Amino acid sequence: MSASGSLADQAVVHAYRHLYRQGLRTIRYATPGRHVLRSTLRTSFRSTPRDEFDPSRIANTLRFLERAADATGFEHKIVKNLLFARYWELPNIAKESRT
Repeated sequence: MSASGSLADQAVVHAYRHLYRQGLRTIRYATPGRHVLRSTLRTSFRSTPRDEFDPSRIANTLRFLERAADATGFEHKIVKNLLFARYWELPNIAKESRT
């Protein structure tokens, strides 16, 4: 593998870690939100080809998540509702309250 390939791989890993960490701060480490966040990020990073990696999109998303973590405003409600909707779509997360 070339040096530029490993740098690109390292950038993708760092992007994943930054998004996950900031996402956890945004949802304040709440369960099951953290499991939905992790599952969604994993799926996104595994299904998207490496050549479509765009650092500017990652930076924009991180800024959005930072604003969502700062106050319970519009951004926080968007993240909360997205994770809530995704929670009920995911079949592999245990849902104790489901009857």
